Amino acid sequence: MSRTPNGAFKNVGNFDFFHYAGILRSVHLLKLPLSHIVDIRIDAEHLGSFAYEIVLNQNRSDEDVLVRMFDPDRNMVFSARGVEQKGILKDVKPWWPRGMGKPNLYTLDVELIAPYEQLRLDVYRQIFGFRTVGWTKNQIVINDKPFYCLGFGMHEDSEIHGRGFDAVVMTKDLNLLEWMGGNCYRTTHYPYAEERMAENDRRGIVVIAETPAVGLKSFSKDNNLLHMNMLEELIERDKSHPSVIMWSLANEPRTDKKESRIYFRNLVDYAYALDKTRPVTIVYGPTNFDNEQTADLIDIICVNRYYGWYIDMGQLDWINQSVYWDISQWSEKYKRPVIVTEYGADSLPGLNQEPSVDFSEQYQNDLIIRTHQAFDSLRKSHMLAGEMIWNFADFMTGMTTTRAVGNHKGVFTRTRQAKMAAYTLRNRYLALLNQTKLEFWE
Repeated sequence: MSRTPNGAFKNVGNFDFFHYAGILRSVHLLKLPLSHIVDIRIDAEHLGSFAYEIVLNQNRSDEDVLVRMFDPDRNMVFSARGVEQKGILKDVKPWWPRGMGKPNLYTLDVELIAPYEQLRLDVYRQIFGFRTVGWTKNQIVINDKPFYCLGFGMHEDSEIHGRGFDAVVMTKDLNLLEWMGGNCYRTTHYPYAEERMAENDRRGIVVIAETPAVGLKSFSKDNNLLHMNMLEELIERDKSHPSVIMWSLANEPRTDKKESRIYFRNLVDYAYALDKTRPVTIVYGPTNFDNEQTADLIDIICVNRYYGWYIDMGQLDWINQSVYWDISQWSEKYKRPVIVTEYGADSLPGLNQEPSVDFSEQYQNDLIIRTHQAFDSLRKSHMLAGEMIWNFADFMTGMTTTRAVGNHKGVFTRTRQAKMAAYTLRNRYLALLNQTKLEFWE
């Protein structure tokens, strides 16, 4: 926040996207009965064990809760009364990511009733899946099988509607993600629309859900409390989505500062208190393996690296060695799975140049190919758990001298037309996605 000479305040955001469109999300007005269901929490593992808890706004002796569970074919497989229950289902159909099986979804049908009056006071149907997330020192594991992330950084952004939710744009984006052979994305850099999370569940698209914390530099108590509140809101909203496999606490914070350690220790502890079924991560950018203060606190390490762009621009021949050395250091020091969550280069649509130069489609494509060579070497060395291009599609930003009508790191244009790099990435993702039987690494 700064002031102009005439006394007006100028608010400059510390993020690289354009925050506009008025009310961004759907708004619903709910008419609730005097007694109603407030929340449903259900944890369900892939072998069939489950536990649920129903939260009511008031507990009355003359009211009861009826719970029924339906499988993907709408067959009732469980029923009980009361607000808490544990159980085990036989022959359960797990929820699987794309390329690993069907994304089977169950429904928990909860009714609040007044038995003596034979009156149904409230009803809520929670969609969920039987799914277990785990990890080793170098792999992510879903339902006891290794999972390799083939993904994207994205933005909820399109022409005309800006960042406002648009069901048609959402459908187009997820269709393109599937066409590309992708199986995951990160909600960069804020929680995405609820409608989108439900669609991820249905399609089997894995999600790393991220808090709206970009480029943190201040680690004050007030910031910490606000951050914890936002983390709680995220987990409370998205906890029942089987597609969400990880909580991202921040994107590119200055965690080389010593005061960042207690700040993020509080967040990690709070995330575990709210949800013990998922790992937590921090997406690192400005820090390195040797000055990082928080990487030992988290479960999975995510790293953004732009070799050939922000680092060593134009030096394509250096990318393979640089990426391999950098990522291998994180893996060897912290003994945790590592995902490269951002890499790439800007390319202006239709700008072609041979030999390739910066901002041409050829340069973006060449950079991606060289980076993939490093990824292949890291995979062979068992030191890479996933890769995510930045970005899925071009998006609008504020006006700066480094942005020519927005950020052009997308493999698709802002109107969702494929650039040269999209076909390179598609060939890679489809080939890797078809390797459905990944081995466990030692």
